Amino acid sequence: MILRRLTKHVKEQNWFAVALDFLIVVVGVFLGLQVSNWNEDQSLQARSDQSIVELRREFADIDAAASELSQFYREIVEDLEVLVVALERGEVSPDTSDDIINALAYGEVFGDPPPPSGTFRDLNSSGNLALIDNQKLRLRLIEYDQSLENIVASDANINAMLAQYNVAFRRHVTFSAAHAIPDGEDFSFQDVSLPLVTSFDFEAMRTDPDFSVAAQQHLRLQIGRYINIRISQSKIRQIRDILDADDHAD
Repeated sequence: MILRRLTKHVKEQNWFAVALDFLIVVVGVFLGLQVSNWNEDQSLQARSDQSIVELRREFADIDAAASELSQFYREIVEDLEVLVVALERGEVSPDTSDDIINALAYGEVFGDPPPPSGTFRDLNSSGNLALIDNQKLRLRLIEYDQSLENIVASDANINAMLAQYNVAFRRHVTFSAAHAIPDGEDFSFQDVSLPLVTSFDFEAMRTDPDFSVAAQQHLRLQIGRYINIRISQSKIRQIRDILDADDHAD
């Protein structure tokens, strides 16, 4: 319709009408583009808001899983410390016997890293990470995801080093044929079965220099696992603090 009117006005050399029709066309195109851009911006904002909601939910669960794993490693380290001190003193007190049994059972055990953020990985792999407009949050998310790769690599190195001492560490220990299969919430992050120690020969341990070295190395390496998770927990806390601050700003 506009085209027919424009053609008619050109033939009639009604230049004012031609200019008016042209202006109407330009304004119409401009308004159409503005509406389209506004709709796209609203859609992107909605996706951005939803991503933040999902990140808050995910990192609450991730934080809980990391706390469980941190507690698990802390207890292993504490039990190994009891064993090393007992070897240095040359005696086992009645109230530390269970701690030593736990150290011998779990001294080389490790759990899966805290879970990754599915929301972050989806945004990153699809090239939509810019939907998270908080640059500091994006950086922290990247750092956390990289920390998971570091934990996996570190665990592989620790396992390789522990393999040199595992034979000596188990030398004076009797294990049950059965294994404890973790099925409680506290061990939900683990995909391992836990060995059961039925007895140990402390006198043989005390007089075996290879065992003492193995116990010390197990302690040192499990401290390394614990530190890795504590670093990861720090990154998780930073992310949650940013998310909480954004929530309060809204």
